[in-house]
Amino acid sequence: MPKDEKNNLNNFFEMIDLVEDDIAQMLEEESNQLGRYECLVICFNSLKLYCWQVGIKFIQIEDHYHAFRESTIGDNFHDFNIDVNSFNGNEVGEFGRILEEIENTLAAFETRCNQTEESFDEWNCVFIMYSCLRKYCDETATNYLELMNDVKKIQSDFKKDGYADSEA
Repeated sequence: MPKDEKNNLNNFFEMIDLVEDDIAQMLEEESNQLGRYECLVICFNSLKLYCWQVGIKFIQIEDHYHAFRESTIGDNFHDFNIDVNSFNGNEVGEFGRILEEIENTLAAFETRCNQTEESFDEWNCVFIMYSCLRKYCDETATNYLELMNDVKKIQSDFKKDGYADSEA
């Protein structure tokens, strides 16, 4: 694996940790009302920014997801079990478990890649994370288009404030 790709993977897993840290920090502030939707906004915002940083076009991930979902191969991947019915109204705790499931899915994929010739790279990691989050949106009846509009607003504010362009 080339050095930059290894750094990108390290940055990917660091991004997941930062999402967890952001959620924990927001929970500590009494004025924040944090639920499933806000957790998804934080996660998709971070994922989109990561994609921009490593040169992955986010729209390609979305397109690939739709094509994958329509394929017969996609049925196997979507066996990823979220079971939103097993949670008792704690949406933030639920989302924490979703992040753990994403990490478990990534670990299983890495193990499989070590046994096959598949590539464990940032593209596949982003795709897996995106797919799990989209499935979670579907299972919780979260409006993905509205969610992405909110992410775009945040990134537009970042751009206005002089932060990196996030057209990923």
